[in-house]
Amino acid sequence: MSIFFHEQLYRNPQVMSVLKNFPVTVCGAGALGANITESLARSGFCQLKVIDRDRIEERNLSTQPYYRSDVGAFKAKILANNLYRALGVKVDGHSKELIPANADKLLANSAAVIDTFDNSAARQAVKDCCAAAAVPCL
Repeated sequence: MSIFFHEQLYRNPQVMSVLKNFPVTVCGAGALGANITESLARSGFCQLKVIDRDRIEERNLSTQPYYRSDVGAFKAKILANNLYRALGVKVDGHSKELIPANADKLLANSAAVIDTFDNSAARQAVKDCCAAAAVPCL
């Protein structure tokens, strides 16, 4: 039985193949970004990248899928590790600040970008980069 058994009940093999090979970048691994990344991975997306410069704080634990033992660690790395442990999905975690100078590199090879950053400068850099590359950005 596949780890994606429930998804395969409702999606044909061609759709599952598209999801598996569709590269999505999630900008932000906080409450919204971490939960979206986890949902994408559990839905069959296997080409995931997550970018977040922040470390896990105790106050994050009530809204984000992290544990007390994770406090102090980088969100992107812990999220990537947790999804690999749970599902075998290799998430490319980047613990970096996304700025205009590195946006092209960090967002490279994305077919879609989901922006959940909580600061306007990073959001603008994502928007500008996606617009220039004609990559859909949510």
